Amino acid sequence: MTTAISQPLEIPYRRIFALAWPASVAASVTPLLGAVDVWALARSDRPLDIAAVGLASVIFSLAYWSFGFIRMSVAGLTAQAAGAEDEAEGRAALIRGATIGGGIGLLLVVLQFPLGMLSFKALAVGTDVSAATFDAARDYYKIRIWGAPFALASYAAFGWLTARERTDYLMVISLFITGLNIVLDYWFVIGLGLGAGGVAAGTLIAEIAGFFACLVFVALVLIRNGGLNAHWKRAEFFALRKLRRTLSINFDIFIRTVLLAFSFAWFIQRSGAFGDVVLAANQVLLQLFLFTGLALDGTAIAAETLVGQAMGSRDPARGLARYTSAVRRTFIMATVAAFTFVAFYWLAGDALIALLTPQGAIREATQTFMPWVIISPLIVVVGFQLDGIFIGATRAREMRNSMIVTAPIFLVASLWLASGFGNHGLWAAFSIYFLLRAATLGVYLPRLKTVFVNQA
Repeated sequence: MTTAISQPLEIPYRRIFALAWPASVAASVTPLLGAVDVWALARSDRPLDIAAVGLASVIFSLAYWSFGFIRMSVAGLTAQAAGAEDEAEGRAALIRGATIGGGIGLLLVVLQFPLGMLSFKALAVGTDVSAATFDAARDYYKIRIWGAPFALASYAAFGWLTARERTDYLMVISLFITGLNIVLDYWFVIGLGLGAGGVAAGTLIAEIAGFFACLVFVALVLIRNGGLNAHWKRAEFFALRKLRRTLSINFDIFIRTVLLAFSFAWFIQRSGAFGDVVLAANQVLLQLFLFTGLALDGTAIAAETLVGQAMGSRDPARGLARYTSAVRRTFIMATVAAFTFVAFYWLAGDALIALLTPQGAIREATQTFMPWVIISPLIVVVGFQLDGIFIGATRAREMRNSMIVTAPIFLVASLWLASGFGNHGLWAAFSIYFLLRAATLGVYLPRLKTVFVNQA
């Protein structure tokens, strides 16, 4: 494992950058996949299937984001094991996470019919979306759900590779998944005209292939750190004390992530109240919004690793110095990146919209609401960065409490502002929500230093 013993107290910017830029590329793949889906459907005979994919994707966003605790907990626990130079515990964290992820994915497959029925009933409440759009959304759901075990088990590998400072491997895996999905989208959607079902089939195949790619790169890391057969303490995999801590962290992050995913789902559901065209436009803009946040997530992922190593350090004074440096320097780099993205969207926004949307009403609606995406980097950067810090510190309770406070405020604000200002009001409420998340987490930030004081 990467250790902190021989490293300087001040973390070099080049090390942060080496962790952050591959992680940014990898994280950006998630919304890029959605953007590729939009691009393919816009050039097919079924452009309004963009709205269908937007609806059905809400279900997977809610499910997969809800279980994003798998990646986060594995990343935090593995980074802390690295700081303590405990290779066996780092490997055990991977096994626990992959077992939990694969098990949850299998449960989603088993329960796919009642989950689908309940989800689409909820999405239909108060919307003006056509029956044809809902039928296409159901086709998407029925196909993609079979990838759940592979996608969720891969989350553990993503977190583990991040904590092992192999964000370059994470990037390669993500680019492989994206490239495969682009090829399959073109073939299934534009070539075969399968619409939303073709998008789902491409995503399913890419998720399965991505899982096996994860196995290859995890094996490479193990080989270079003692070998495939070394450092395994099977009795520790599910030791009650370790399992209890893992589940406690996971449960708090689960609540936090469910509320976050529900907020995104609520945003899409409320978009449907304005009809198919606005729903499709918001789906396009949401892909850009997510691209912004997840691209900025590179410095947050660097913070996860560096803060986790500092927290796991056996020398409290050294750990505190490393923690302070990690927080300060990753924040500086994140802020620079946020302003860069603002400039990018301001200059290239019209070109992006032209690339992603067909001529006509959808493109016009997207252009109308594009200013919200232009300012979004400055809105999300602090909250995303604080997420990385708290994940590395495995302080999931504070993340949970922050979301419990802010999610209900978003729901009320969205109803109030949308009733008076339409879709602009919905975007305003969404932006306020992210600002409040940052503010509430910021209140908890000074508490993290007390960990080192108590250890001294």
